[in-house]
Amino acid sequence: MKLTKFAHACVRLEKDGKVLLIDPGTFAEDAAFETADAVLITHEHPDHVDVERLRGLQVPVFTTAGAAAELNDERVTVVSDGQSFHAAGFAVRAYGKDHAVILPELGVPCENIGYLVDDAVYHPGDSFTQPDREVHTNLVPISGPWFSVAPAVEYARSVKAEQTVGIHNALLSDIGLGMMQRWIGEAGGRPYHGLTPGQSLEIS
Repeated sequence: MKLTKFAHACVRLEKDGKVLLIDPGTFAEDAAFETADAVLITHEHPDHVDVERLRGLQVPVFTTAGAAAELNDERVTVVSDGQSFHAAGFAVRAYGKDHAVILPELGVPCENIGYLVDDAVYHPGDSFTQPDREVHTNLVPISGPWFSVAPAVEYARSVKAEQTVGIHNALLSDIGLGMMQRWIGEAGGRPYHGLTPGQSLEIS
């Protein structure tokens, strides 16, 4: 499997000629939308789902009820915590239901679902919900209005992954990116990849 990072929280997985796109939001480059065979959306916030560009893709979409309502399309399937399904030939498991708290006065955040793909790559969306098994590559959010360092480090330590990749990073400067690589990379004692948009990794 090949993983390619796009801007912010968007990643593309490729295997056997098929492409699974995860969280193509408003920060993502147009190239992210070009060849998808199926799409996973963790939640309805626009930095994770660009409704207008996604409508241009005639492919299945799997997501929460809130994001499905935003998309309002018959191609969309609502999934929930604990559900397993297949998307473009990839085996997917859904985890969690709660978006991280942004500010207490904003009330309860929207639903958020993490996805484990082929028991290898885990994307948590805007949460630190952990999968119930070891994974090869854990995608770790490293910035955002809801983010703080200590829970991110604990999450990176707790998820048993061979390597981590920083995501949700559009708001960070080069200084902040370097700091996150030091903190998250050292947290688990395993390789950390601060991929820039367009960079890829082979997942074996």
